[in-house]
Amino acid sequence: MAMPTRHDVYPGAKTGQDGFALLTAMVFLVLVLVLGGAMVQHAIHELGIASRAKKETRAFNLAEAGIDYAAWQLYNNPTTTLPATWSRGDLDGGPFAVEATYYPGTTDTIVLTSTGNSQGWISQVKVVGAFLSTGGGGQNAVFDCALFSDADLALSGNFDVGGDVHANANATVKGNPSVEGDLSACGSVEIKGNPDIQGDVIPGANRVPMPTVDLCYYRGIATEVYTGGHTFSGNTSLDGVVFVEGDAHINANFSGEGVIVVDGDVHINGNATLQSSEDEFAIVSCGTVRVNGNCTIEGWVYTHNVDVPGLFRGNGNADITGGVAADIIQCNGNMDIEYRTPTVDLPGSASAPAQFAAISWRRLR
Repeated sequence: MAMPTRHDVYPGAKTGQDGFALLTAMVFLVLVLVLGGAMVQHAIHELGIASRAKKETRAFNLAEAGIDYAAWQLYNNPTTTLPATWSRGDLDGGPFAVEATYYPGTTDTIVLTSTGNSQGWISQVKVVGAFLSTGGGGQNAVFDCALFSDADLALSGNFDVGGDVHANANATVKGNPSVEGDLSACGSVEIKGNPDIQGDVIPGANRVPMPTVDLCYYRGIATEVYTGGHTFSGNTSLDGVVFVEGDAHINANFSGEGVIVVDGDVHINGNATLQSSEDEFAIVSCGTVRVNGNCTIEGWVYTHNVDVPGLFRGNGNADITGGVAADIIQCNGNMDIEYRTPTVDLPGSASAPAQFAAISWRRLR
């Protein structure tokens, strides 16, 4: 029987290749464990960041809610003596506390400092503002103009405005429009072509704040409320405030005196006229007012929204007796406006509650 040499391998004996495979598997397993541990640590870190961000955002939202709560308290209790503090601890996200004081040296400018606390995370917001009022009765200064824009305003084509025009930004005049009153803008006034401006051209004018459309106020005093939108057509009688939840479509001949307040969009698809010179109406919207085709409007149109700017869009030829005031004015056709002083209850009027308008906003922490 021959003796095995050193090159022969007994059955079941492990080779060098088997040992290398075992070592490779162990190294791979260690790498997997290390990578898995790193991923777990990263996931825990990201969850911690998300949790902190959630608490921080919640604290900021609570601070903002405190500002709104204080403004609401002052709005509904105008005789409140300052300094005053309010707090809420019954909210799911956490408590907030807010302090209201007068701005140093004033008796009509208010400083609101609100602190929100969400599970130990604190955020603080400071707002300086004032309650807008007409200061002596009558209408808000916005309604002293036949055409008023809170943004850039472009007059072109065959605009014919029988009254003052104001833009709270820049104004551009092209072509041959006519303005019987003053043309003013908080920014620049650029004139091209041969416009007929009979009044003064006033760049760098003072800004005129637009009064907020207080839907709760108008709904509370409304003589009629329509839900799901409404269409005004034919002979329509108005008496006070008509409130529309949704969109309004208008092609009517109005009698009486009233304000149509719409929390959606307004579509003027034909005429919106008056049955007699003793009648008066106005349209107040928080959305877009669209004038479609050729139409006559014998009343005021006002659209304003503090979140999404209210838009007046003229897609045809409009003949308006009253005025237009909007956050943004866009017209693709011609517009003739003859100014008429409104006497119905428009936003910011003496009979409406004064509204809080922020002058500055700052996040302290």
